[in-house]
Amino acid sequence: MDKQESFSPEDLSLRISALEERLNQVESLLKYKSRHGVPAYRLSEVQDDDEQLTEMTNPFTESKVFEYGLAWIGSAVLLLGMIFFMSFVMNKFGGIISCILGLSSATLTFLLSGYLKRTLPYMASMFKICGHLLVYYSLMKLHFFESTPAVENMWIVLMLLILSIAAMIYHADKLKGEFMSIVGIILLVLTALIADSTYFTLSLLVLAAFSAMYLFTRNVWKALLILSIFIVYFAHTLWLIGNPVAGHPLGAISSHQNNLIFLLLYGTIYSFIPFVKQNDRFSADIYNAVIIINGLVFSILLLLIVVTFYPSNYVWIFLGISFACLLYSIILNYRIARKFDASFYANFSFMALSIAVYGNSGLPGSYIFLGWQSLIVLAMAIWFRSNLIVRMNTLLYLSILVAYIATTHPITSYDISFTLIAMISGWILNWQKDRLVLKTEIIRNVYLTITFFAMLYMLYYAAPKDYITISWGIAAVFYMLLSVILKNVKFRWMAILTLIVTVIHLFIFDLAKMEQGYRIIAFIFIGLIILGVSFYYTKKLGRRKDESSSSGEEAGS
Repeated sequence: MDKQESFSPEDLSLRISALEERLNQVESLLKYKSRHGVPAYRLSEVQDDDEQLTEMTNPFTESKVFEYGLAWIGSAVLLLGMIFFMSFVMNKFGGIISCILGLSSATLTFLLSGYLKRTLPYMASMFKICGHLLVYYSLMKLHFFESTPAVENMWIVLMLLILSIAAMIYHADKLKGEFMSIVGIILLVLTALIADSTYFTLSLLVLAAFSAMYLFTRNVWKALLILSIFIVYFAHTLWLIGNPVAGHPLGAISSHQNNLIFLLLYGTIYSFIPFVKQNDRFSADIYNAVIIINGLVFSILLLLIVVTFYPSNYVWIFLGISFACLLYSIILNYRIARKFDASFYANFSFMALSIAVYGNSGLPGSYIFLGWQSLIVLAMAIWFRSNLIVRMNTLLYLSILVAYIATTHPITSYDISFTLIAMISGWILNWQKDRLVLKTEIIRNVYLTITFFAMLYMLYYAAPKDYITISWGIAAVFYMLLSVILKNVKFRWMAILTLIVTVIHLFIFDLAKMEQGYRIIAFIFIGLIILGVSFYYTKKLGRRKDESSSSGEEAGS
């Protein structure tokens, strides 16, 4: 029987430390392999030396640079070399021979990609992209950017280009290659621009938007979807300024050629993002990002088109957009659980309606309609239970009020309307605060503050100069009555602040300017109001003390 080997405590400690270090390395390897999709049964194939383990667990090692970085550079250099060679052949032997050479090179590239698929998958995917680019370039040079085209019929070449792009997008979807799909969408947009035919060009841009949305629903390619928004709208902008890609000088096109219809189609396609089911495939923030980016870029391009082609007859355009967005927001409110989606399109609808109102009534006529419109928006916010609409409506109302005061001489009916609107809005927010789930009183306080200043402003210009102080005193009485009826302390504070402003105005301005008779009436009236308010508070505080003392006695007994 063999003699058992004995270990000293120091040796045992060293062996345990070595075993722990080795286990940590194996755990790191397991985590790395699971993140990169390597099955567990293949882990035994990994060599167990420290150098290879370090390379596999560190994503920024030398091997990664060689695998990915050099694959990019090498593919780009090879592609450019083939393009230069094709140009040389074209100059010597003509476009047909050059096209045959390019298609042959593409075929060899595809074969090489298939051969390297198992051993070097990333390089194989880069070769496949290069092959599609060679096919596209070979076909494009048959007609475009040539003084003597090999194929005179542009439409034949365009159909071939579209077929090549369709094949590329199909392979991207099949291989789950997002970068390849992005290249395909870019080539589709490029084809649209070099075609330089209005309805064909813009139709291809619609197809590009639809393709990006379709691929997103299948593969959740977020980068593709967001990039496509910028690419499609940018291509439309290039078309608007004369399409320099086709060799034209910069300058706005002479007629609209119904391009607004295509712009509306882009916006509509990207607006269907709320109906793409998440199913835990991507972050919910992608909904908000796409909706906001699409709305922002669409609005910029829409304003550019309106200013260029419809400077005097844009009312019906914005009315139509307003109605469509409002209807869509109602649908989203009932079909989609996220509140932001419906709120965004509701706000967009009312902004479009505001522009239509301005276009129909001009200034200052539109101020009154825009002011009362804010109440309709507030009703919509209550219906949708949307705090976002409330906040946007408050900001819009403030902007309208500031613009009115800054640009228009006071109009009594307008002043009264703005005061009533602010007061009613504050009352509605207080009445429906539970439905709106408003966590603070900030927004309602904003409307009450507006009411306070709007009331002073309105009475200052509406009342005769000798009766400004008296009218402000009446406003203070009105606030006190509201505080009693509604049992709201904020109206009492508004009454007190109004009295303070009234007294300041009385002593600083009225003493020097008012006639003696009006001065006597003003002092007596304001004094009685102040004494009445003081009397009311004294009685109210007295009742509170009596109630508190009686409750204390009952508790003591």
